[in-house]
Amino acid sequence: MYAYPIQKTIVNDDIDLAYVQVGEGTQTLVFIHGFASHIPVWEQNLHILRKYYRCLALDLPGHGLSAKGDFSYSLDFYGQVVKQWLDKLGIQKAVLVGHSMGGQISIQLALQYPDLFSHLVLVAPAGFETFTPTEKTLLAQFASGNILASSQYLKWVLNLKNYFYNLNEKELAKLNELNRDFFSITENQYLPQILAGSVQGMMNAPVFDQLPQLTLPTLVFFGKNDQLIPNKLLHATQTTESIAQQGAGHIPQSKLIVYNQCGHFLQYEQPSRFNIDVYKFLNPHIFN
Repeated sequence: MYAYPIQKTIVNDDIDLAYVQVGEGTQTLVFIHGFASHIPVWEQNLHILRKYYRCLALDLPGHGLSAKGDFSYSLDFYGQVVKQWLDKLGIQKAVLVGHSMGGQISIQLALQYPDLFSHLVLVAPAGFETFTPTEKTLLAQFASGNILASSQYLKWVLNLKNYFYNLNEKELAKLNELNRDFFSITENQYLPQILAGSVQGMMNAPVFDQLPQLTLPTLVFFGKNDQLIPNKLLHATQTTESIAQQGAGHIPQSKLIVYNQCGHFLQYEQPSRFNIDVYKFLNPHIFN
């Protein structure tokens, strides 16, 4: 069960989108999850931040409780869905919080609609790690069709345990059960399409060279023990910290925070610290 009541709305004329809306406040926080993820990865953040902000979190199409169908699942597609959703809710200004693939989607949205957002929070974002044309081709080919969906690598990718540095078995079991239907190709006939579209979408919409164009105050988080960034198959000699520093260094108004003993889902693994750091970022006048 999701921790908060699920609401539904239709976007793109035919996509049933699931989201939660909790809290009140003069500022609105919009949470966008990553690849093969869903709303509950923000559960421990919504629980606290809703006391200070209006908080919105959605399941992207193909994920969680949102519609799964014959969609492109590209980053442009996801971004269009998020924008239509925000327009439907009448959001005129928000803080954008994106994790992993959701971070790359957030960067794209902030570049396309800078007046819609006041701040940007990037949590282990995709898009900081760069790939050569040959590497992009290899990843795109690997993601195509049923290759990724039937591979041993996918079992590693979809095993949430690989993304946490220190999370108890009870929490892992809870997250896995919530996402069971997504992981199972017998339950989700669109799984190969979702996986391929998402991976190819990240490759086809690079944002690194555009990072200097971000005009919003930006807070960047990474876990030092991230097992997804860098890509272990292609960039085994790189470190998470070097990629984090390289990306954040290209954003004019950015602050980078790297958590020790923490993996890819740092907002879930160290929620208290994460919540405090987000609050401090959004309220600098209190702490300066």
